[in-house]
Amino acid sequence: RGIAPCGVITGIGTFNGSGGPLRCGAMISNVAFQAGAFDMASAEKFCQLLVECARANLPVVCFVSSGGMQTKEGAGALFSMAITNDRITRFVRDLGLPVIVFGFGDCTGGAQASFVTHPLVQTYYFSGTNMPFAGQIVVPANLPSEATLSNYLSTSAGAMRGLVQHPFAPDLDARLRYIDPAIPVGTDQVEDVMGRVADGLYADLPKVPAREYLAPDPQSLYRPVKRTLIHARGCTAAKLIRVAHELDIDIVLVQSDPDMSSVCVDMLDDGDRVVCIGGNTSDESYLNGLSVVRVAEHEGVDSLHPGIGFLSETSQFAELCRTHGINFIGPPVTAMEAMGNKSNAISTARRLGVPVVPGSHGILTDVDRAAEVAEEIGYPVLIKAVHGGGGKGIQVVERPTEFHQLFRQVTAEARNAFGNGDVYLEKFVTSLRHIEVQLLRDTHGNTRILGLRDCSVQRNKQKVIEESASTLLPERLEEEVYAHTAAIAEDVEYVGAGTVEYIYDVANDAVYFMEMNTRLQVEHPVTEKVSGINIVAEQFRIAGGESIEHLAPARDGYAIEVRVTAEKLVLAADGSVSALPDPGMVLHCDFPPAPDMDIIAAVGSDKEVSPFYDSLIAQIIVHGTDRASAAARMIEYLRTVRIDGVCTNIALLRRILADEVFLSGNYDTGFLEQFFARTELPALIDEIERNNSRSGERASIESLRIEGSDEIRVLAPTSGIFYLTPSPGEPDYVAAGERIATDSILCQLEAMKLFTPLRLASFNADEGALYPDDQDYEIVRVNVATGAQVNAGDLLFVIRPVSKVPQESAA
Repeated sequence: RGIAPCGVITGIGTFNGSGGPLRCGAMISNVAFQAGAFDMASAEKFCQLLVECARANLPVVCFVSSGGMQTKEGAGALFSMAITNDRITRFVRDLGLPVIVFGFGDCTGGAQASFVTHPLVQTYYFSGTNMPFAGQIVVPANLPSEATLSNYLSTSAGAMRGLVQHPFAPDLDARLRYIDPAIPVGTDQVEDVMGRVADGLYADLPKVPAREYLAPDPQSLYRPVKRTLIHARGCTAAKLIRVAHELDIDIVLVQSDPDMSSVCVDMLDDGDRVVCIGGNTSDESYLNGLSVVRVAEHEGVDSLHPGIGFLSETSQFAELCRTHGINFIGPPVTAMEAMGNKSNAISTARRLGVPVVPGSHGILTDVDRAAEVAEEIGYPVLIKAVHGGGGKGIQVVERPTEFHQLFRQVTAEARNAFGNGDVYLEKFVTSLRHIEVQLLRDTHGNTRILGLRDCSVQRNKQKVIEESASTLLPERLEEEVYAHTAAIAEDVEYVGAGTVEYIYDVANDAVYFMEMNTRLQVEHPVTEKVSGINIVAEQFRIAGGESIEHLAPARDGYAIEVRVTAEKLVLAADGSVSALPDPGMVLHCDFPPAPDMDIIAAVGSDKEVSPFYDSLIAQIIVHGTDRASAAARMIEYLRTVRIDGVCTNIALLRRILADEVFLSGNYDTGFLEQFFARTELPALIDEIERNNSRSGERASIESLRIEGSDEIRVLAPTSGIFYLTPSPGEPDYVAAGERIATDSILCQLEAMKLFTPLRLASFNADEGALYPDDQDYEIVRVNVATGAQVNAGDLLFVIRPVSKVPQESAA
């Protein structure tokens, strides 16, 4: 259909497949032109096609072949491959739009292989395609080298998404069967694949019959859970282990090096197993999905519970488990990709009539058109970079007169910070409550809405306190979000436990869909207490194919959960307050048993709080007859908890629960910032420090001096990972022989996913300065290498005082 004899064509067309019209972009490579078949110019054209399709919210469809091997393209193809791979990743991951490739002919070239082998590309092959990528035969060793047809490779798991009938050679399969009667052949046509994409609103929905013999039927994996691998750590692992034991399920627990001596390991029974998956950081251990699956296969488990973080919402990991015959205790891949990707999720919500935050719902590049959209949305609006993060690439615009300047500012900032200046608009909700609805759905089509949670007490978008109801959300809107949640779950054929999150716009009395978490959530026990349903136990039962038709969720009383974290508060000179992680050895820990209290703890006496992961060390959940009694009971219980050795936020939690504004229920997600403004922070900080047995161990300048010299030690104030550079490739903060001031950054310490700059001024307190700022200092020695773990008290630097450079001289 309109294949043009050119290297790469870019354009927007239509495809009338079985699913109806589908607008899409198309890229067709040139078979006849074999020299430099995909060079930098071609890569530029393809990247431009991606940009145009992103603006128009269209998928990209590629028909790719090659006339020869990578040697015909030259070294320049390596650059085009890298660029193409990067842009495909951004297009699929960040926009939720698919790139679909149909390989045909001699699909052997190096640059073309960057399309067909990209992990996010949906790759199909025409029957009869020849497939030794980049000159390397990729067929099973038992086949002859000439057996490089896609038909044979279609029997190898992961080789492709599916085999498609050759659209231009209708008798090809018959000729292939004449040569080899057992050769697999395609049962789908191009129209079938495209139709499924259209039906799925660009979600990855195809289940190609040609793949049926590559992996077990997913339905066959829904079987009673007898032996499960728990892919989690900390509080999540503690809760999963507890419930698995209640259900008489044998456990294989995977843990990283620092977690091998954790409380969770101590919870295992004689029939359970713990397997070390190595490394300290998440990248080295929990995020290595292939390693986890290999452990699962070796240990003979029938299922895998992915926990809450790490790979729990990664559809590729779910599919990897299932293709290896392991039941992934979570939703189907199609549901994960429909709702786990924010763009797809918003598209689904809008299609179902679920209100979403007003916005452009697409990329805007023209400032005048963007200003028109802003007027339609209504001020204030947010300008947000598509690839934004870390607080960059986002700007609130209060009035039309500011729009043009701020639009250009954000696009420039995004281009500099992320290499992409694409932005979109969204309504800025000035006062909001964070609402979420818990659901369960089984394989028989039964959906149960268990209840609602309010998670509006937050710090830096991290939840601090969660409740089983909302004090502000009207009953009519509560019923609406229940109905919306059920509609979404049924539309995507969800299976298992999931949570749909909403924004309650207090000022406009409206709710908006925000996102769906296709997994268990930390705060699920709040709903368990009130509904009377053990959500984790139901996850295991649903994974076993059981029905939840009999479940009747209750609304019994009120529940509150607090998150206990290993953190301390720091008051800056400008009056702002921040929380810093405080990992280290816990000397004593006691959570006394009490009625109506549920404790999920990942901390214990003589156990280390690791700097490699987040700061959550315990969840405490209380159940009461009403909100006031639950809050009072929680305050009373927190007074009995003892954790010595690290700072915790328990004193902060007690004060929040007793706060008049909190108890009134009339607040929004800005509560904590306002709470700090009306709180006597020095007293709160002192109380937090008193609970840390290391408090009072402050070093003196005499203890830091190196005997017989004027040199002074700089010791690590806490455990963490030492970084001497802001990022790889950038200059070091300091070097031996360099002169610094007390406010100069020496290094960064990473602990619990937070980076904290270390300065000499960080050690100076009201009672005295260890490093007075009336003089400068010379770096004598840097004692630690970037990436090394350090513990509190380790030697980081050796410095010596030097006379301060006068300001005018420095200028």
